[in-house]
Amino acid sequence: MSDALDNIFNSDPELAERAERAEANARPDVAGTFRAYEPDPAGGFPRALHKWRVTSAVPAIADAVAELLGGTPHELDTEAEDAIAVDTDTDRVEVVIDGPEAIQFDMKHWVNGKLAHHCDTRAFLSPPEDVGVPCRCPRTIAELRARAKDERGPKPDIRIGFRLAHDPSLGVFRYKTSGWTLISELPALKNSLAKVGGPALVNLINERVQYESKGREVDYQKLTAKVIKSYEAAITDTPASAVEEEPPF
Repeated sequence: MSDALDNIFNSDPELAERAERAEANARPDVAGTFRAYEPDPAGGFPRALHKWRVTSAVPAIADAVAELLGGTPHELDTEAEDAIAVDTDTDRVEVVIDGPEAIQFDMKHWVNGKLAHHCDTRAFLSPPEDVGVPCRCPRTIAELRARAKDERGPKPDIRIGFRLAHDPSLGVFRYKTSGWTLISELPALKNSLAKVGGPALVNLINERVQYESKGREVDYQKLTAKVIKSYEAAITDTPASAVEEEPPF
């Protein structure tokens, strides 16, 4: 049975439109985060998720993600704002990335919850009084990684912003990682996006990698991003081959 509020909004399109705008304005800048790992409750290494998990602070967004990608929204035991999680039924999702500028990469070192070092491997990016000052970080990934492993240097902070291709109105989602494997693949991804010259339809895959090295089983998740074609071509059903010339990465 409907109530007075339902009746008013159903009979007043202008009022309903204002309410929709108010709801949109109240949404956070980031609609949700795509995750390939979850924290270990015992405090150990994060546990791999072989299907995408999406977390959000907005129940309506979590519901929409579940409708599109499967899964059921549930509350996480966390103090983070995006405490609603959807463990989806898929390891891949079609998204829209606006261009190379949607990929951000810098280096950060956190100590006791505080940002102690923030740079681009050449100069500091914060705090304001240190911006532009040489950070004296090593020049190679191997050296950077070794220092980070010893808690003496920053780790990667990679963020990719995108919208869901099948419902862009939900807002901007993000994928973020502090892993090292994606760094070497970022130039090819950015070049592929630049070739499109505008918003691109991209397949984001939560890929499981397994192999044996020196008698040890290696098993981890990595992001694979395949640029398909321009989003404009996709929505107008214009035939187009994948723009990537390099092997899939």
